[in-house]
Amino acid sequence: MKITHFEILKVPPSWVWLKIYTDEGITGLGEPYLENHPESVSAEVRRLEPFLIGKDPTHIEALWQCMYDAGLGYKGGPVTMSAISGIDIALWDIAGKAAGLPIHQMLGGACRERIRMYRSSSSERPHCVEPGQPYRAGAAKTTSPGGTPVWADAARVLVQEWGFRCLKVHFGPGDGLEVTSRIDRFAEQFAAVRAGAGPDVDVAVDIHNPHPAIALQLIEALAPHRPLFVEEPMPVERVDLLEDIAQRVSVPVAAGERWMGKWVFFDALCRKALAVLQPDICHAGGITECKKIAAMGEAASAKVALHCPLSPLSLAASIQLDACLPNFLVQEHNEVNDWREDGHTYIGKGYFREPFVLDEDGCVRVPQGPGLGIELDDEGMARIMARPWQIQRG
Repeated sequence: MKITHFEILKVPPSWVWLKIYTDEGITGLGEPYLENHPESVSAEVRRLEPFLIGKDPTHIEALWQCMYDAGLGYKGGPVTMSAISGIDIALWDIAGKAAGLPIHQMLGGACRERIRMYRSSSSERPHCVEPGQPYRAGAAKTTSPGGTPVWADAARVLVQEWGFRCLKVHFGPGDGLEVTSRIDRFAEQFAAVRAGAGPDVDVAVDIHNPHPAIALQLIEALAPHRPLFVEEPMPVERVDLLEDIAQRVSVPVAAGERWMGKWVFFDALCRKALAVLQPDICHAGGITECKKIAAMGEAASAKVALHCPLSPLSLAASIQLDACLPNFLVQEHNEVNDWREDGHTYIGKGYFREPFVLDEDGCVRVPQGPGLGIELDDEGMARIMARPWQIQRG
């Protein structure tokens, strides 16, 4: 079997998918995308395409290294790694289809049949939009005034009505010191989410790269409320600061969504700076590289919670990897992909013939079909593709 050509698809509201064709009629889907840089990544996919034409798509490790070495001395970076990631996912989809096996079976077999999901929670009541629309398209009708009761109510809805058993709160303190006056308010809002979610629901928090001094104050204020983890308490580039913060707090620290490749994760793990690894399967190097990152984490007693704010396709790839990771913790997804119908919460409706369905434990089942285990909903995709596509992420 040989690779013949690539097809790049712009999928609304803002996704970029890749379809790889072979001479035996087997095709694979991947998601080569970088937030706010879709055209750059698409151009990089086209640059890499000639290196793979005529090659056996099942020689994934060799093709990964070929793409990584194709920069003529300039390796890695977010654009190249996002392109490699999307191609890698599509190659695994082809390999699984050729073997008649789901990807997780080819990676050593399942450690679990269901994947625990988490959803973002805020002061905005959760809502749905038609597949292919951006999430903000429905926000104006459902946004409520601020205050901690609203945070609690949104969490209650997600748990009691939608069925999630794990949530994550987002705070944006910025990188200045002036935010010290808001530390107590952030802690009150997090406590409100905790109260609304209930005592048996895990709640994580993303504090979005604040000044390190603010991070320490904020983690200290949040610690009594027992967050599942605190995400990115430092500037993205500063692993040394992450190490310093992790060694001074008792709350599990998470990071990695904007790290590319195994090397920076290795550095962080050697420094004992991480309890939770968050590589993005569409940025860090695809399934091939994220499996290696997870294995390094396992050796360092770190858990894995793959970053996944993109389309249902990237979620499908993440779930295949989650299924075979001994150190899996919980899986993120993009709320724009949620749908409520007949008392059930679906993820990926309109895109897949069989979207993921949240069960009573806040989990989704691992698909057992070959490759990614998903089939596109032709009618749903036709409606989605008729919608406008935009650069700003869904």
